Amino acid sequence: MRKNKYYILHTILSLCFLNSDAVAGTVKDIIIGKVIVHPFAQDQLEVGSNIQGNKSSSSPSASGPHIRNGVRVNIANQVRIGAIWDFGAAPGGQMRLFEGAASYTGLKHFQFSVGVFNPSFGLSSMQPRGDSIFPERASVSTITRGLAAGANRQAIQALFYGSYYHLAISGTAGTAGPGKDGNQRAIVFRSVILPIRSQSFLMHIGISGEWVFQPSHKSSMEGGVSFSDTPENGDGLKDKYIKTGNILAKSAGAFGLEGAISWKKLLITSEYYNLIVNTKPNPTTTRQNFYGWYVTAAYTLVGKARSWKATSASFTSPSCDQKDSLFCHGTGVIELATRFSQMDLESNDISGGKQNIWSLNINWYPLDILRLSLDYSHTKFYRKGTYNDFDSILSMFQVYF
Repeated sequence: MRKNKYYILHTILSLCFLNSDAVAGTVKDIIIGKVIVHPFAQDQLEVGSNIQGNKSSSSPSASGPHIRNGVRVNIANQVRIGAIWDFGAAPGGQMRLFEGAASYTGLKHFQFSVGVFNPSFGLSSMQPRGDSIFPERASVSTITRGLAAGANRQAIQALFYGSYYHLAISGTAGTAGPGKDGNQRAIVFRSVILPIRSQSFLMHIGISGEWVFQPSHKSSMEGGVSFSDTPENGDGLKDKYIKTGNILAKSAGAFGLEGAISWKKLLITSEYYNLIVNTKPNPTTTRQNFYGWYVTAAYTLVGKARSWKATSASFTSPSCDQKDSLFCHGTGVIELATRFSQMDLESNDISGGKQNIWSLNINWYPLDILRLSLDYSHTKFYRKGTYNDFDSILSMFQVYF
């Protein structure tokens, strides 16, 4: 009886994708002579809510926080062009260019890029959302990358990479499309090495930094920076509990360490960052310091473990180690993960709050381009003598190729 049910479900899903080729691997590239066109999609639907705690519970809320589609083109293995449009968070998000960049890759171990793209900075930041372990990044990664190295960023970059190293330096400006930092100027760098790499064991060590020497400003206002984030699983409310507000600044930066250990099917990753803001002269202080960190452990229960990519110095999604990608091993690829993170935006006369979050997550890949996640988080938040302690749950459906 169980075999019959599995056969029926397998047949229905196969018919949904029309032919066996569609489910035998990733979405097929379009090849025209020496030009390879790779369709790109990164679309997510999330449903979440608070479920208990001293913060009032909320009704389930659905949103499409990331809806991005386009193409990436490879020309004769010499030039790569990305053209991807961000349709904005649904409902009501602002549309903008997510990636519009050209890269020269004709020189072995080098890549030179210019345009709108995500410059190399931090392990979590460089993992595309389709390859991320959790539906949303840890707050420290979201906040630091947003300073000068996040998506939609106008940038120029030189990258030197290989099987055991990744070195990148970038110059960045503002974000493309709607935004307030169009005249910002910054330098971003990242250095990663693999001191140990074998068939079953890998050690990843790196440093990253970014320095904004010209903060964004409007014609009628002085330059400034601000830091904020929602709880890491969105909590169905999109409230930003940690936030500094605008800080008048002469310059600002973030510097930190990243590390990872991969052993067979287990992957442990961690990052720590210190944020520095040199404020405009005032009677009390000229420098603000904030910090944050996270530790993540992920285990591939069914399927092939995550692998390391030299071009981004990050880890891919787990995959099927058999040819058939539909319900690999009869179940699909399954990954379990846990994470603890802390973000502290308290410094001198600025009280942006302190947040601790523990999360537990399960990822299921019935197909190599489909992912379903279920995330549980426990959040503790402090600011100016106030305290919030609540649990929340988030489910995610994602299409990524």
